[in-house]
Amino acid sequence: MTTSDLTLAISSSGALYDPTLEFLNNCGLEVNRPNKRRYIGEIPTLAGVSILFQRSADITWKVEEGNADLGIVGYDRYLEFQTNPEFTQILLNNLGFGACSLAFGVPESWFDVSSIADLAEVATDFKRKGLNLKIASKFPRLTEHFLISNSISNFSIVPSSGTLEIAPEMGSADIISDITSTGTTMKANKLKTISGGIILDSESCLIVNSQSISDQSNKLAKINEIVTKLQIYLNQRVKDA
Repeated sequence: MTTSDLTLAISSSGALYDPTLEFLNNCGLEVNRPNKRRYIGEIPTLAGVSILFQRSADITWKVEEGNADLGIVGYDRYLEFQTNPEFTQILLNNLGFGACSLAFGVPESWFDVSSIADLAEVATDFKRKGLNLKIASKFPRLTEHFLISNSISNFSIVPSSGTLEIAPEMGSADIISDITSTGTTMKANKLKTISGGIILDSESCLIVNSQSISDQSNKLAKINEIVTKLQIYLNQRVKDA
């Protein structure tokens, strides 16, 4: 990789790793990664483009800081980890994979809690007792913004990088907000979703460093080429659906 290369950051492992590679391959942009210990790859059919393999949680700030020009990341992680909105923007949303929701998981034993309005009443009851509603989450910013927008202010976020579903049973939190696709994991841990309790619907998106498309004509040409290939595939998929 040279400083003149265009750099695309994608997940190095995890749920988005294989779907991202498959998506790029379907777009005619097959990625060559010599082995999974290497964090730099290439697209043989597109000279001057390097692939940077990163943790999904790091892709947003890698693009934001200019260490990568482009990134494929979940919309949820983009919003959660974005610190300077003027430095990045979304080029293509809804890439067709990585669909999930950030939602509240409430203990099934809370029989009277089935909606966000009910959760607001619980938070009020906690306040009367001099307590905060404790919420375990890997997405504190999105969770806090959603609660405040729904007039719920009596809560505290319990940051966590591990398994969240066990938190209510262990007593470290009352409820959770976590990513879910089917709700199966929540159900297995005796948690339920509630009406109006989806914080965000998410899907993979393509983000770009604003500087890369403003004053670097050599990189802009490569960006346009990549976006065109992705858009052609997305349009064809819609026609075939």
